[in-house]
Amino acid sequence: MFGNVIELLFKREQTTGSVGRVNFKLWGKLEVTQDEQALIRRYRFDESILIGADDRHLLRGAVRLGAIVFVIAALLLTYLSSSGITGLVGGLAADAGAGYWQMNEKRETIFVKDLLHGRHFTCESVVELAKKEAWIEGACEMFRQVRESAKHWDGVERNTIEPLPKGLAREMILRAF
Repeated sequence: MFGNVIELLFKREQTTGSVGRVNFKLWGKLEVTQDEQALIRRYRFDESILIGADDRHLLRGAVRLGAIVFVIAALLLTYLSSSGITGLVGGLAADAGAGYWQMNEKRETIFVKDLLHGRHFTCESVVELAKKEAWIEGACEMFRQVRESAKHWDGVERNTIEPLPKGLAREMILRAF
């Protein structure tokens, strides 16, 4: 018998942006049973990356946004409170908050905890939305199998790996690189 059923929920929306452009939004959430949740906590799966992406380009944008917000907040708070320290501390807090928000909203890397709590994704087109759904669904299917195998991680397991014929071995090696 296979494990408990889990469900991946999707909600799709479209809104009109400020320049009349259509924005597509996808919300995804993974619903798991209490037993699955206990397994996720036990192995700290919630901190695992479900879909990895190179988000380094976002760091520059977050730093730029943070710098702009810092200057505005520091000047405003210094003016309102007549204290340079208040302006500095408030500006730093606003800087950190804006940078974190930018990174978290725009990142393509998806952690398991994102889907356990539910996460919104903004997509440029309906095609990108469909691709995102397919990637998330495929990653959740793989994650499901990892969780199933985690139920049997105690003890020793012996796996016999048979040699492949020369042609198949070469194809497998080339696919790996």
